[in-house]
Formats: sequence, C-alpha cells, structure tokens
Amino acid sequence: VEDQGGEGLMLRHPTAPHRGGRSADLLKVKSARDDEALVIGHEAGKGKHAGRLGALLCRLRSGVTFKVGTGFSNAQRESPPPVGAVITFRYFELTQAHVPRFPAFHRIRPDVQWDV
Repeated sequence: VEDQGGEGLMLRHPTAPHRGGRSADLLKVKSARDDEALVIGHEAGKGKHAGRLGALLCRLRSGVTFKVGTGFSNAQRESPPPVGAVITFRYFELTQAHVPRFPAFHRIRPDVQWDV
C-alpha cells in the first residue's frame, strides 16, 4: 500500500456496518519509523506545560535540526533529557527537506554515543 503512495490501511471490525466518519469499529494502521537524535536544547512549554518542557530541540546525524514536542510523560516534562543526551524518537516519514514528520519521543539512549 505504501509503495503505491498510500498512507496505510483501514481495518473494520468484521461484523460492523459501514458508517461514514470516525468510529470505534475502524482502526487505521500505518507504518512508523524510528531514529536517534542528539538533544541540543530545550524549548519552554506553553499553556498546560508552562514551567515545564515544551519540546526538545534535536539534531540528526545528517545535521538536520527539528523539535520533538510529544510523547513525554509528565515526569519527563518536569525532568527532560539533558542537552547532549541521545534519544530515540518515532516518526511517520521524512519531508522533502529530510525533516522527520510528526516526531514523538520514545526513550533516552544512554547506550548510544554521539560522535560530533
């Protein structure tokens, strides 16, 4: 499906009738990728995250910089990964500029060394 330009598959419960719009009877399944990035900064949170982490500023090995602002627990927002840490993040695809689309924090990688 993805090789033909599709985003993923929609799976419907076998006994559910067809309905337009969103439904608990439908599940969208699409691939996710992951990669590692170096934390190069922190962006302050706004709104409900004021006074805590809003997003991590990150750099890929290719030099591309981007922000990761979702996937964190409240505890991780209170005590975010430090600058210099390596993280694993998940994303759906790369943009034409090779920036991860919809990156989400997954974990800190203390076992990975970043060669600057």
